[in-house]
Amino acid sequence: MNSTLNKDRELDDLAVSAGGYFAIPSEESIAYTELLFSVCEQFGIRYYTATEKERCFVEEVTRVTWEIQRQKQLGITKNIRPAFSA
Repeated sequence: MNSTLNKDRELDDLAVSAGGYFAIPSEESIAYTELLFSVCEQFGIRYYTATEKERCFVEEVTRVTWEIQRQKQLGITKNIRPAFSA
């Protein structure tokens, strides 16, 4: 049991020196990110060099698209209203 505690302490020390713990992204998180970059490609926007307005646009298109896809997958109907449709 002592060796387990020592290994845990070593991992904690490594995590602290690296600035914190890293969690492996979930499949859902990866799918959302892939959708975001697909939307960027569709509109010819490079996310990391985009203006704030461009980022807000592709993030909102991604959010709405994601919600619509989730609705279809789960069979749940929600009122999804894009922020830019008001």
